[in-house]
Amino acid sequence: MTRDDMVQAGVDPPPGAVEYRGLLRQAARAPDSYGLLLLVLLIDYTILSVGWTGPWALMVTTAFIGLTGLLAFHTSRVRETLVRAELIATVLALAASVVAVIEDSDRAKGVAFIIMSLLVAACPIAIVSRIVHHTRVTTQTLLAAICLYVLIGILFAYVDFAYQLISGMSYFAQSGHHGPPDFVYFSFITMTTVGYGDLSPAHGLPRNTAVLEALTGQVVLVVLVARLVAMYSPMTIRARQALIRGERVDDSRPPGAEDEPSTDDSGPDLA
Repeated sequence: MTRDDMVQAGVDPPPGAVEYRGLLRQAARAPDSYGLLLLVLLIDYTILSVGWTGPWALMVTTAFIGLTGLLAFHTSRVRETLVRAELIATVLALAASVVAVIEDSDRAKGVAFIIMSLLVAACPIAIVSRIVHHTRVTTQTLLAAICLYVLIGILFAYVDFAYQLISGMSYFAQSGHHGPPDFVYFSFITMTTVGYGDLSPAHGLPRNTAVLEALTGQVVLVVLVARLVAMYSPMTIRARQALIRGERVDDSRPPGAEDEPSTDDSGPDLA
């Protein structure tokens, strides 16, 4: 309900409440809403790291990953056919998670995590295809790069855990039961090359995936993120409001000139 609707109904709207709800709704519909995507990614990370067990845990995890993929595709403005393909993949992942819960087998859960890995893997491609067309680096461009970095960590956590479930062999050299919290923890300390040593990959494929993740994380952090930060150009208030509304407005005016008309669309080129 808008403020006008509440006024017509004789209800006194609380200050700012309606505006904030409308802002969130517009942000979800607008392009380049990577701040909202980052928030959903943090929820995904939390669900994995808390070690939640039970019949609903896998299905909730799958639902949020599907929501993450759909939001990434929508806000990156990929083609409608690709969005529908992502939606179909989300439905398949949910169906696989239901089957895994019914069968209660590691292999079935591994299949569900493989499908979720494919959903996550498609998101960085959609984000990169969007930000390479940004004519200037704004806050949303930087948030997109951060989302890309977090997605890599979550992707490898899913792939590594799926390997353990399907192969029946422990991914880690250390003995004991290792669930999603261990994998998401190991994934991010590997990607950041911290390497505490409390968890280490076993011989063979686990070591290779750990090396691949470390290299991928450093390339994204050192090459892409550092480059974007160096090219960062703050967005004016007028342009930020127009972006939320889904409009294209020139934002090349100097600071302090937000209310003046703009005639130039120059800005640093990502290329």
